[in-house]
Amino acid sequence: MTMHGLAGDEALADLVEAIGDELAMKLAGHFGGTRQYVPRKIGDHHPLAVALGVEGAARLAAWAGGGSIDIPKQAARRNKVRALLSRGALTIAQIAVQTSYTERHVYRLKKAERDDAQPGLFDNLP
Repeated sequence: MTMHGLAGDEALADLVEAIGDELAMKLAGHFGGTRQYVPRKIGDHHPLAVALGVEGAARLAAWAGGGSIDIPKQAARRNKVRALLSRGALTIAQIAVQTSYTERHVYRLKKAERDDAQPGLFDNLP
């Protein structure tokens, strides 16, 4: 399977659907921004198995084995910011440090999240 052409949130959504949220985030954390060939059978010491665990790598191989996948980086980082914001345990500065974003960008993502949650003026019209 080759996922060339899928980018950002769309590529991340495909990964999440295929291998689950936790494994997709691990994959993006280790290999985000790269294209990876996924063997049909992944050995215990393969970098994908080291990053995902043997069972996680097997799930990835079952889905994309024999092809290459583009692993999104920014979408995973944005999702991490959203998750950290929703927990409310960290400051904006701490979130910026953990995600390698600037504080300003974390504020932008926070504002975009609020804007998405608010219904539009014409959303509820019959």
